Amino acid sequence: MNARIPGRVDVGAAVILTAALSAAGCSNAPGSKAADPSEAKQSIVSIVEESADAVGGDWTVYRGPAAEVCTQSGGGDGARFVYILERSDTDGTDPAADIRTVEELWQAKGITTERFESGGSDPLTGIRGADGPVTSIGFNAYPQRYSITGVSKCSDGDVKDLRSPE
Repeated sequence: MNARIPGRVDVGAAVILTAALSAAGCSNAPGSKAADPSEAKQSIVSIVEESADAVGGDWTVYRGPAAEVCTQSGGGDGARFVYILERSDTDGTDPAADIRTVEELWQAKGITTERFESGGSDPLTGIRGADGPVTSIGFNAYPQRYSITGVSKCSDGDVKDLRSPE
């Protein structure tokens, strides 16, 4: 795993991750079909990795795909997956162009997107999305480190069983 860069990038990433996971909630929208856990896992891995491939560069797994408990629309427990990739070699990147690339990819997949930018003279930029194949997804295009965080739809399954070694 790459060394962590101290400072506002870590704090910013933590804030964005927390906001994405909180905004995602833990439930499927009413009427949405819960996926098989293996489908939910593969779905989030696919969109996160496809996003990283679209941007290019060398990405490493920061977390996951990790199973977490979520609440299904009927009120029962289910499983969702969180998958995070990061890239620290951002020299020569064009964050604005990379955000546009990711935005186009996500919109083509039915993901509703919203760009964000922090305040200040050196703002942190990125894009977040929801719907389509994900509960939530975010791309942070920070000058020192890029990251993509995806949260799958809530699926049938017991997290305890999904976390057990096979």
